[in-house]
Amino acid sequence: MQVKALTALCFNMMALEANAPGIWLPMIPAGTFQGVDGRSWMNPNPDGIIAAFTKKRPFDVEHATHIKAPKGEEAPASGWITQVENRAGEIWGFVEWNAEGRELIEEKKYAFYSPAFAHDPDTGVIYSLESAGLTNSPNLNVPALNRQEDDPMKLPKLLTDLLGLGEDATAEQAVVAINAIKQDKEIALNSAKQVDLNLYVPTNTYQLALNRAESAEAKLGEIAKAEIEALVQSGVDAGKVAPKDKEMYLGLCSTQAGIEQFKGFLGTAPVIATNAQKKVPASKDAPELAEHELSLCRKMGISKEEFLAAKQQMNVGAE
Repeated sequence: MQVKALTALCFNMMALEANAPGIWLPMIPAGTFQGVDGRSWMNPNPDGIIAAFTKKRPFDVEHATHIKAPKGEEAPASGWITQVENRAGEIWGFVEWNAEGRELIEEKKYAFYSPAFAHDPDTGVIYSLESAGLTNSPNLNVPALNRQEDDPMKLPKLLTDLLGLGEDATAEQAVVAINAIKQDKEIALNSAKQVDLNLYVPTNTYQLALNRAESAEAKLGEIAKAEIEALVQSGVDAGKVAPKDKEMYLGLCSTQAGIEQFKGFLGTAPVIATNAQKKVPASKDAPELAEHELSLCRKMGISKEEFLAAKQQMNVGAE
């Protein structure tokens, strides 16, 4: 059975005496909760709410304290909340009824109640308990105030066994036990989100994957370096880059932006080597181009013969 169902079951079975001098009632649920109307609130600091309770608060009818009193209309109290306690994150209030309040409950004119609390309208965080009002349409899941039988109603043995309580346990004790279960569940869920991979991945497997990643990264670096070398060398071979400036252009091409800049330079730079543009027919015995030179031919859109001719002219000029 789910925790929420257990909570509702406990509330429905609670036998609360209206003619007693006072009675403890749950006022503000623990954690985050939602009303019947769809609004939601948070109770992250129950001790702060307890600290803010510096004087007794009214228990009126249909929240007259907040609806009628501001208009100058009468808003008499049917009782008073004189104490509050933090019970496993929930705020409980001790209510002392007056004659009018006891009469309203004994005659079954009102069966439920609705707590009123101050909260931040932006975050929904509650910071104080302001009052409570008798009502027949509660927005929260609260216990009924009217006793249905003269004898106290005992909790089912199935429920007390499930919660680890004695057979004479009260519904109030059951609610506290359920809230403790809810908190343990939240802690367990939060802990499960923080997974330590060292507990689930074998060290050898992790190290092997790391080595492969580092090796792949190194190979990519070597390929990139070779491509940059070939690109700059193509400028030298085409007679557009002086051999003495090669290292400078290699440094320029250390970034992607520099590579693009150098490619643009190659497209517009003049040939500076003597007779570099003169085509020399390649003989059958002409040397074969290296792989990086063939790659450059494809990138520059020139034929193998044109590249060889430019290369030979550069060699002639250098003699």
